[in-house]
Amino acid sequence: MGLIEMSFTDQEIANLKNYRDNQSDGRLKLRFIALLLLSEGFEVKKVAMVIGNPIKTINNWFFQYKTKGIDSLNSFQYQPKKSFLTTEQIEDMAKWVRETYPSKLKKIRSYIQEKFKVTLSLEGIRKIIKKQGLKLLCPKTTPGKAPTEEDQKKVVEDYFAMKASAQPGTVFLFGDGMHLIHQNIPGLCWGDPKNPPILLTNTGRQRLNILGAYNPDSHEFVHLTGEQNCDAKRVIEYLEVILAAYPLAPRIVLFLDNATYFKAKIVRAWLKSHSKMELIFLPPYSPNLNLIERFWRFVKEELVRNVYYEKYKTFRAKTFQLLNHVDEHIDKLKTLMVEKFQIVTTKAYIVPKQT
Repeated sequence: MGLIEMSFTDQEIANLKNYRDNQSDGRLKLRFIALLLLSEGFEVKKVAMVIGNPIKTINNWFFQYKTKGIDSLNSFQYQPKKSFLTTEQIEDMAKWVRETYPSKLKKIRSYIQEKFKVTLSLEGIRKIIKKQGLKLLCPKTTPGKAPTEEDQKKVVEDYFAMKASAQPGTVFLFGDGMHLIHQNIPGLCWGDPKNPPILLTNTGRQRLNILGAYNPDSHEFVHLTGEQNCDAKRVIEYLEVILAAYPLAPRIVLFLDNATYFKAKIVRAWLKSHSKMELIFLPPYSPNLNLIERFWRFVKEELVRNVYYEKYKTFRAKTFQLLNHVDEHIDKLKTLMVEKFQIVTTKAYIVPKQT
Protein backbone atom coordinates (compact mmCIF):
# COMPACT_ATOMS: atom_id res chain seq x y z
CA MET A 1 0.00 0.00 0.00
CA GLY A 2 1.13 3.55 -0.57
CA LEU A 3 2.13 5.95 2.18
CA ILE A 4 -0.95 7.38 3.91
CA GLU A 5 -0.86 10.47 6.09
CA MET A 6 -1.88 9.44 9.59
CA SER A 7 -3.91 12.47 10.59
CA PHE A 8 -7.17 12.59 12.56
CA THR A 9 -9.79 15.28 13.06
CA ASP A 10 -11.17 16.06 16.51
CA GLN A 11 -14.43 14.33 15.54
CA GLU A 12 -12.56 11.19 14.43
CA ILE A 13 -10.70 11.08 17.74
CA ALA A 14 -13.99 11.45 19.65
CA ASN A 15 -15.49 8.60 17.62
CA LEU A 16 -12.48 6.39 18.23
CA LYS A 17 -12.74 6.99 21.99
CA ASN A 18 -16.44 6.18 21.90
CA TYR A 19 -15.87 2.89 20.04
CA ARG A 20 -13.00 2.03 22.41
CA ASP A 21 -15.12 2.59 25.52
CA ASN A 22 -18.10 0.60 24.22
CA GLN A 23 -16.19 -2.42 22.89
CA SER A 24 -16.14 -5.35 25.34
CA ASP A 25 -13.86 -7.57 23.25
CA GLY A 26 -10.29 -6.78 24.28
CA ARG A 27 -8.85 -7.76 20.89
CA LEU A 28 -11.10 -5.30 19.05
CA LYS A 29 -10.55 -2.60 21.69
CA LEU A 30 -6.81 -2.72 20.87
CA ARG A 31 -7.55 -1.50 17.35
CA PHE A 32 -9.07 1.75 18.57
CA ILE A 33 -6.34 2.20 21.19
CA ALA A 34 -3.71 1.82 18.44
CA LEU A 35 -5.38 4.47 16.27
CA LEU A 36 -5.73 6.83 19.23
CA LEU A 37 -1.99 6.46 19.90
CA LEU A 38 -1.33 7.29 16.25
CA SER A 39 -3.55 10.36 16.63
CA GLU A 40 -1.30 11.50 19.49
CA GLY A 41 1.71 11.43 17.17
CA PHE A 42 3.25 8.11 18.21
CA GLU A 43 5.24 6.39 15.49
CA VAL A 44 3.84 3.15 14.08
CA LYS A 45 6.86 1.24 15.35
CA LYS A 46 6.24 2.54 18.89
CA VAL A 47 2.51 1.73 18.73
CA ALA A 48 3.26 -1.80 17.50
CA MET A 49 5.62 -2.36 20.45
CA VAL A 50 3.06 -1.07 22.98
CA ILE A 51 0.11 -3.00 21.50
CA GLY A 52 2.14 -6.16 20.93
CA ASN A 53 1.28 -6.55 17.24
CA PRO A 54 3.45 -6.40 14.12
CA ILE A 55 3.95 -3.06 12.38
CA LYS A 56 2.17 -4.49 9.36
CA THR A 57 -0.95 -5.12 11.44
CA ILE A 58 -1.03 -1.53 12.73
CA ASN A 59 -0.70 -0.23 9.17
CA ASN A 60 -3.48 -2.58 8.02
CA TRP A 61 -5.82 -1.31 10.75
CA PHE A 62 -5.19 2.30 9.77
CA PHE A 63 -5.66 1.51 6.06
CA GLN A 64 -8.89 -0.37 6.80
CA TYR A 65 -10.14 2.54 8.89
CA LYS A 66 -9.43 5.10 6.17
CA THR A 67 -10.84 3.02 3.29
CA LYS A 68 -13.75 1.14 4.89
CA GLY A 69 -14.69 3.29 7.87
CA ILE A 70 -14.63 2.90 11.62
CA ASP A 71 -17.36 0.21 11.69
CA SER A 72 -15.10 -2.14 9.74
CA LEU A 73 -12.76 -2.26 12.77
CA ASN A 74 -15.56 -3.07 15.18
CA SER A 75 -15.87 -6.76 14.22
CA PHE A 76 -13.63 -9.53 12.99
CA GLN A 77 -15.70 -9.90 9.84
CA TYR A 78 -14.72 -13.52 9.42
CA GLN A 79 -16.20 -15.03 6.31
CA PRO A 80 -16.78 -18.77 6.57
CA LYS A 81 -15.17 -20.74 3.81
CA LYS A 82 -17.61 -21.95 1.25
CA SER A 83 -17.85 -25.70 0.76
CA PHE A 84 -16.55 -27.07 -2.51
CA LEU A 85 -19.69 -29.22 -2.60
CA THR A 86 -23.09 -27.94 -3.68
CA THR A 87 -26.12 -28.37 -1.44
CA GLU A 88 -27.34 -31.20 -3.66
CA GLN A 89 -23.97 -32.96 -3.50
CA ILE A 90 -23.87 -32.70 0.28
CA GLU A 91 -27.36 -34.18 0.51
CA ASP A 92 -26.32 -36.98 -1.86
CA MET A 93 -23.24 -37.72 0.25
CA ALA A 94 -25.28 -37.72 3.50
CA LYS A 95 -27.80 -40.12 1.95
CA TRP A 96 -24.95 -42.45 0.94
CA VAL A 97 -23.53 -42.38 4.49
CA ARG A 98 -26.96 -43.21 5.97
CA GLU A 99 -27.33 -46.16 3.62
CA THR A 100 -23.83 -47.66 3.73
CA TYR A 101 -22.43 -46.78 7.19
CA PRO A 102 -18.77 -46.10 6.26
CA SER A 103 -16.42 -46.71 9.17
CA LYS A 104 -13.76 -44.14 8.23
CA LEU A 105 -13.76 -40.54 7.01
CA LYS A 106 -11.32 -41.71 4.34
CA LYS A 107 -14.08 -43.83 2.80
CA ILE A 108 -16.34 -40.79 2.63
CA ARG A 109 -13.53 -38.78 1.05
CA SER A 110 -13.01 -41.50 -1.58
CA TYR A 111 -16.72 -41.46 -2.37
CA ILE A 112 -16.66 -37.67 -2.80
CA GLN A 113 -13.56 -37.84 -5.00
CA GLU A 114 -15.02 -40.54 -7.20
CA LYS A 115 -18.55 -39.13 -7.40
CA PHE A 116 -17.96 -35.38 -7.52
CA LYS A 117 -14.27 -35.09 -8.49
CA VAL A 118 -13.66 -32.94 -5.41
CA THR A 119 -10.93 -33.47 -2.80
CA LEU A 120 -11.67 -32.30 0.74
CA SER A 121 -9.66 -32.52 3.93
CA LEU A 122 -10.78 -35.07 6.51
CA GLU A 123 -11.54 -32.26 8.97
CA GLY A 124 -13.62 -30.50 6.32
CA ILE A 125 -15.61 -33.68 5.74
CA ARG A 126 -16.09 -34.11 9.49
CA LYS A 127 -17.62 -30.63 9.75
CA ILE A 128 -19.92 -31.21 6.79
CA ILE A 129 -21.31 -34.52 8.03
CA LYS A 130 -21.83 -33.15 11.55
CA LYS A 131 -23.96 -30.36 10.08
CA GLN A 132 -26.04 -33.12 8.47
CA GLY A 133 -26.72 -34.61 11.91
CA LEU A 134 -24.41 -37.58 11.37
CA LYS A 135 -22.26 -38.97 14.17
CA LEU A 136 -19.78 -41.78 14.74
CA LEU A 137 -21.93 -44.56 16.21
CA CYS A 138 -21.47 -48.02 17.60
CA PRO A 139 -24.00 -50.15 15.67
CA LYS A 140 -26.13 -52.83 17.24
CA THR A 141 -26.55 -56.19 15.58
CA THR A 142 -29.64 -58.06 14.54
CA PRO A 143 -30.06 -61.49 12.93
CA GLY A 144 -29.88 -61.31 9.15
CA LYS A 145 -32.57 -63.99 8.80
CA ALA A 146 -34.88 -62.97 11.63
CA PRO A 147 -38.48 -64.25 11.46
CA THR A 148 -41.18 -61.80 10.45
CA GLU A 149 -42.54 -59.35 12.97
CA GLU A 150 -45.86 -61.21 12.88
CA ASP A 151 -44.17 -64.52 13.69
CA GLN A 152 -42.22 -62.97 16.55
CA LYS A 153 -45.35 -61.38 18.03
CA LYS A 154 -47.18 -64.71 17.74
CA VAL A 155 -44.44 -66.44 19.78
CA VAL A 156 -44.75 -63.80 22.51
CA GLU A 157 -48.56 -64.02 22.54
CA ASP A 158 -48.46 -67.82 22.76
CA TYR A 159 -45.97 -67.61 25.63
CA PHE A 160 -48.16 -65.38 27.77
CA ALA A 161 -51.27 -67.38 26.86
CA MET A 162 -49.52 -70.59 27.92
CA LYS A 163 -48.52 -69.05 31.24
CA ALA A 164 -52.03 -67.76 31.87
CA SER A 165 -53.63 -71.18 31.32
CA ALA A 166 -50.90 -73.31 32.92
CA GLN A 167 -51.47 -75.54 35.92
CA PRO A 168 -50.44 -73.79 39.14
CA GLY A 169 -46.81 -74.44 39.96
CA THR A 170 -45.74 -74.87 36.35
CA VAL A 171 -42.20 -73.59 35.82
CA PHE A 172 -41.25 -71.63 32.70
CA LEU A 173 -37.56 -71.41 31.87
CA PHE A 174 -35.39 -69.95 29.13
CA GLY A 175 -32.34 -72.04 28.32
CA ASP A 176 -29.26 -71.93 26.16
CA GLY A 177 -25.59 -72.79 26.08
CA MET A 178 -22.68 -70.35 26.30
CA HIS A 179 -18.93 -70.71 25.96
CA LEU A 180 -17.16 -68.43 28.42
CA ILE A 181 -13.54 -68.02 27.38
CA HIS A 182 -10.74 -67.27 29.84
CA GLN A 183 -10.01 -63.95 28.20
CA ASN A 184 -10.33 -60.26 28.97
CA ILE A 185 -12.98 -58.74 26.67
CA PRO A 186 -12.37 -55.01 26.13
CA GLY A 187 -15.39 -52.77 26.57
CA LEU A 188 -16.26 -49.13 27.01
CA CYS A 189 -14.92 -47.66 30.23
CA TRP A 190 -14.24 -44.31 31.86
CA GLY A 191 -10.65 -43.21 31.96
CA ASP A 192 -8.11 -40.48 31.37
CA PRO A 193 -7.62 -39.89 27.60
CA LYS A 194 -4.09 -38.67 28.37
CA ASN A 195 -3.30 -42.06 29.85
CA PRO A 196 -5.75 -44.51 28.19
CA PRO A 197 -6.08 -47.98 29.73
CA ILE A 198 -4.12 -50.88 28.27
CA LEU A 199 -5.67 -54.20 29.25
CA LEU A 200 -3.78 -57.39 29.96
CA THR A 201 -4.95 -60.43 27.99
CA ASN A 202 -4.44 -64.17 28.22
CA THR A 203 -2.55 -66.22 25.67
CA GLY A 204 -4.57 -69.41 26.09
CA ARG A 205 -8.09 -70.26 24.98
CA GLN A 206 -9.36 -72.32 27.90
CA ARG A 207 -13.08 -72.02 28.36
CA LEU A 208 -16.07 -73.11 30.40
CA ASN A 209 -19.08 -74.53 28.58
CA ILE A 210 -22.27 -73.51 30.32
CA LEU A 211 -25.76 -74.91 29.84
CA GLY A 212 -28.12 -72.67 31.77
CA ALA A 213 -31.82 -72.18 32.46
CA TYR A 214 -33.23 -68.90 33.74
CA ASN A 215 -36.56 -68.52 35.55
CA PRO A 216 -38.00 -65.03 34.88
CA ASP A 217 -40.59 -65.43 37.63
CA SER A 218 -38.28 -66.30 40.52
CA HIS A 219 -34.99 -65.08 38.95
CA GLU A 220 -33.42 -68.43 39.76
CA PHE A 221 -30.66 -69.80 37.58
CA VAL A 222 -29.88 -73.49 37.09
CA HIS A 223 -26.77 -74.54 35.23
CA LEU A 224 -24.44 -77.34 34.26
CA THR A 225 -20.94 -75.93 33.80
CA GLY A 226 -17.61 -77.52 33.03
CA GLU A 227 -14.90 -78.05 30.47
CA GLN A 228 -16.85 -80.81 28.67
CA ASN A 229 -18.19 -80.01 25.22
CA CYS A 230 -21.92 -79.56 24.80
CA ASP A 231 -23.39 -82.66 23.15
CA ALA A 232 -26.53 -84.76 23.44
CA LYS A 233 -25.30 -86.66 26.51
CA ARG A 234 -24.40 -83.40 28.18
CA VAL A 235 -27.89 -82.04 27.38
CA ILE A 236 -29.49 -84.98 29.19
CA GLU A 237 -27.33 -84.26 32.26
CA TYR A 238 -28.48 -80.62 31.99
CA LEU A 239 -32.16 -81.61 31.85
CA GLU A 240 -31.71 -83.86 34.88
CA VAL A 241 -30.18 -80.94 36.81
CA ILE A 242 -33.27 -78.88 35.97
CA LEU A 243 -35.61 -81.65 37.10
CA ALA A 244 -33.73 -81.93 40.39
CA ALA A 245 -34.03 -78.16 40.92
CA TYR A 246 -37.84 -78.23 40.63
CA PRO A 247 -38.95 -81.56 42.18
CA LEU A 248 -42.45 -80.31 43.09
CA ALA A 249 -43.28 -78.63 39.79
CA PRO A 250 -46.10 -80.46 37.95
CA ARG A 251 -44.63 -79.34 34.63
CA ILE A 252 -41.45 -77.66 33.41
CA VAL A 253 -41.47 -75.76 30.11
CA LEU A 254 -38.05 -74.95 28.72
CA PHE A 255 -37.69 -72.53 25.79
CA LEU A 256 -34.58 -73.16 23.70
CA ASP A 257 -32.93 -72.21 20.45
CA ASN A 258 -32.47 -74.73 17.66
CA ALA A 259 -29.04 -76.14 18.50
CA THR A 260 -28.81 -79.65 17.11
CA TYR A 261 -27.79 -81.27 20.40
CA PHE A 262 -31.14 -80.24 21.92
CA LYS A 263 -32.92 -82.24 19.21
CA ALA A 264 -30.72 -85.32 19.23
CA LYS A 265 -32.35 -88.77 19.10
CA ILE A 266 -31.24 -89.78 22.60
CA VAL A 267 -32.59 -86.48 23.98
CA ARG A 268 -35.99 -87.13 22.39
CA ALA A 269 -35.97 -90.63 23.84
CA TRP A 270 -35.16 -89.25 27.29
CA LEU A 271 -38.03 -86.78 27.05
CA LYS A 272 -40.53 -89.58 26.34
CA SER A 273 -39.71 -91.11 29.71
CA HIS A 274 -39.77 -87.72 31.47
CA SER A 275 -43.10 -86.25 30.40
CA LYS A 276 -42.89 -83.61 33.09
CA MET A 277 -40.31 -81.79 30.97
CA GLU A 278 -41.39 -80.05 27.76
CA LEU A 279 -39.00 -78.39 25.31
CA ILE A 280 -40.29 -75.59 23.08
CA PHE A 281 -38.01 -74.40 20.32
CA LEU A 282 -38.02 -70.74 19.39
CA PRO A 283 -37.96 -69.73 15.71
CA PRO A 284 -34.51 -69.83 14.06
CA TYR A 285 -32.46 -66.62 14.23
CA SER A 286 -34.48 -65.09 17.07
CA PRO A 287 -32.17 -64.63 20.08
CA ASN A 288 -34.28 -61.57 20.94
CA LEU A 289 -37.04 -63.95 22.05
CA ASN A 290 -34.82 -65.86 24.45
CA LEU A 291 -34.53 -63.99 27.74
CA ILE A 292 -31.40 -65.89 28.76
CA GLU A 293 -29.42 -63.96 26.14
CA ARG A 294 -29.70 -60.91 28.41
CA PHE A 295 -28.44 -63.00 31.29
CA TRP A 296 -25.37 -64.07 29.29
CA ARG A 297 -24.58 -60.41 28.61
CA PHE A 298 -24.88 -59.75 32.33
CA VAL A 299 -22.50 -62.64 33.09
CA LYS A 300 -19.89 -61.37 30.62
CA GLU A 301 -20.18 -57.84 31.99
CA GLU A 302 -19.65 -59.09 35.54
CA LEU A 303 -16.89 -61.57 34.81
CA VAL A 304 -14.79 -60.75 31.75
CA ARG A 305 -15.51 -57.23 30.55
CA ASN A 306 -12.28 -55.30 31.24
CA VAL A 307 -11.33 -57.94 33.84
CA TYR A 308 -8.07 -59.89 33.75
CA TYR A 309 -7.53 -63.21 35.51
CA GLU A 310 -3.93 -64.34 35.39
CA LYS A 311 -4.79 -67.94 36.22
CA TYR A 312 -7.54 -70.08 34.73
CA LYS A 313 -8.41 -71.52 38.14
CA THR A 314 -9.19 -68.00 39.40
CA PHE A 315 -11.40 -67.34 36.38
CA ARG A 316 -13.15 -70.68 36.92
CA ALA A 317 -13.74 -70.02 40.61
CA LYS A 318 -15.16 -66.55 39.95
CA THR A 319 -17.51 -67.98 37.32
CA PHE A 320 -18.92 -70.63 39.64
CA GLN A 321 -19.19 -68.08 42.44
CA LEU A 322 -21.41 -65.90 40.24
CA LEU A 323 -23.50 -68.68 38.67
CA ASN A 324 -24.10 -70.39 42.03
CA HIS A 325 -25.12 -67.17 43.77
CA VAL A 326 -27.27 -65.35 41.24
CA ASP A 327 -29.59 -64.43 44.11
CA GLU A 328 -26.96 -61.93 45.28
CA HIS A 329 -27.62 -59.91 42.11
CA ILE A 330 -31.40 -60.00 42.32
CA ASP A 331 -31.82 -56.20 42.26
CA LYS A 332 -29.99 -55.91 38.92
CA LEU A 333 -31.77 -58.91 37.44
CA LYS A 334 -35.24 -57.70 38.36
CA THR A 335 -34.80 -54.71 36.08
CA LEU A 336 -32.82 -56.53 33.38
CA MET A 337 -34.68 -59.84 33.08
CA VAL A 338 -38.19 -58.51 32.55
CA GLU A 339 -40.61 -60.21 30.18
CA LYS A 340 -40.51 -57.43 27.62
CA PHE A 341 -39.48 -59.04 24.39
CA GLN A 342 -37.80 -57.03 21.68
CA ILE A 343 -39.41 -57.45 18.29
CA VAL A 344 -36.82 -57.13 15.53
CA THR A 345 -38.27 -54.78 12.95
CA THR A 346 -37.52 -55.03 9.27
CA LYS A 347 -37.84 -51.25 9.04
CA ALA A 348 -34.49 -50.75 10.78
CA TYR A 349 -31.56 -49.46 8.72
CA ILE A 350 -29.59 -52.42 7.46
CA VAL A 351 -26.05 -52.24 6.13
CA PRO A 352 -26.13 -53.61 2.57
CA LYS A 353 -24.97 -57.21 2.26
CA GLN A 354 -21.66 -57.62 0.45
CA THR A 355 -21.75 -60.12 -2.41
